[in-house]
Amino acid sequence: MNYGPAPSPYTASALEDHRARTRRRRLLLGGTAFVAVLLGVAVWGLAGGGGTASGSRPPAAAQAPDAVRETVEEPPKSVEGKLAFTYTEEIREVGAVVTADGTWATARTFAKAYGNQITGIRLRAAGGKAAEAWKLKLPGRICAVTRHVSAAGRTPVVYSSTASGTDTSTASACDRLALVDLDTGRKLWEAELFGDTPPAQANVTMTDGVVAIASDQGSAGYDMTEGKRLWTGTAPSSCADEGFAGGTGLLALLRCGDSAAPAFRVQKVDPRTGRSRWTYRVARGVQGVHLVSASPAVIAVAAGDVLTTDLISLGDRGRAQGTIRIDRAHQQVDCDRPFSAVVESCTTVVVGERQLYLTTDDDVVAYDLTTGKSVFKFDSPSDSSSTVPLRMSGGRLIAYRAGGGFSPGAVVSLDPANRAETILLLFADSPDGELDGIDEPRNADIVYEHGRIFFGARTVHGPTTKGEVGETATVAVAIESVA
Repeated sequence: MNYGPAPSPYTASALEDHRARTRRRRLLLGGTAFVAVLLGVAVWGLAGGGGTASGSRPPAAAQAPDAVRETVEEPPKSVEGKLAFTYTEEIREVGAVVTADGTWATARTFAKAYGNQITGIRLRAAGGKAAEAWKLKLPGRICAVTRHVSAAGRTPVVYSSTASGTDTSTASACDRLALVDLDTGRKLWEAELFGDTPPAQANVTMTDGVVAIASDQGSAGYDMTEGKRLWTGTAPSSCADEGFAGGTGLLALLRCGDSAAPAFRVQKVDPRTGRSRWTYRVARGVQGVHLVSASPAVIAVAAGDVLTTDLISLGDRGRAQGTIRIDRAHQQVDCDRPFSAVVESCTTVVVGERQLYLTTDDDVVAYDLTTGKSVFKFDSPSDSSSTVPLRMSGGRLIAYRAGGGFSPGAVVSLDPANRAETILLLFADSPDGELDGIDEPRNADIVYEHGRIFFGARTVHGPTTKGEVGETATVAVAIESVA
């Protein structure tokens, strides 16, 4: 089945709109091109012929295997997208609910958590087709995952050693931690958590070389290579670790005092020792806090409300810098997941080196982290759906734009340096509607990795009546370039 837009009015329209904006930008810049060239030559001369031109970036250095992956994407040979695969499961029990948190991809493999198992699908090689490569079955439910993956294609998973059925909505102890190789499906190491009193919920993340876990029974850090425990958190009884945010740094969220009127603290943590480097005390009256990014440090707070009201960036010493007030009539940050232990959950907010990116109405607006003020905007085409930021790719922003009407779905690369948009993939939903229900960022994982886009459900529901038993539910869909 071809998902890609063969020559048609909506494909031509999308590409022509992109070309028109490029032509306008060139005309605007053309008048100053000669001056820019002279300035560039002067700067090159002052630098002694070294360095890079303005707006260009040096090639990314190779990452260590246990560093958190930072993939820099390149445009594919063709922007025409096609269906790579659809992953479905059949649930026999009426009314069953299966949790499916966990959607990952490497250059070779897509992996999806579902209930108490993770399935690996080998991605298409030249002339081939995607096919199941491995299946890792765990004794009990998967309790906690992180979206972070190491440069070697590994990610931590917390799960229960207590056997469970298909319906994973029933709680059981979260007593095991494992590091999983996403290309092979092997557990490289596993560890027992918190001895005789394992938690019912947990939070897990990773930073360079370290896996960090937090729960109501305490917190701990593990060496990513060997699985050796590096430290345990024995916080005072007045404060408890809520969870961590990882990536290129490690940020901890603590809840202190009375549960009816808690006080929150955010700490920058040394990953190897667990010691705090600085502490930011969140203002009283805040009902909830989520960790948006560890480095740069950004938090989301619900001030006087149960939903997020503000995004706050924190400086190198833990002092508040810019504050972005959320207008819920026009912006959705989607940090709040009811009855979840996840604190690193603001998946529709992307933080770059100097700016934070957030969808406002249908466009992506960039905010300065130091001041909290909006600095520029990436406009969505007038006939398209909202553009949602997914992640950074070097200095550029990768974003997803849902299709609708005569507009195809799209993955685009947005460059803050010159406001340029580059189309990476164009695709339309199929007549059977495989994307229905799993392409909404509030309810699904959307991952763009190595030129492919993946949509993964976070929750899969069984049949509502006996007459529906035997029908399959879509767990994940992947789209790739035809080239």
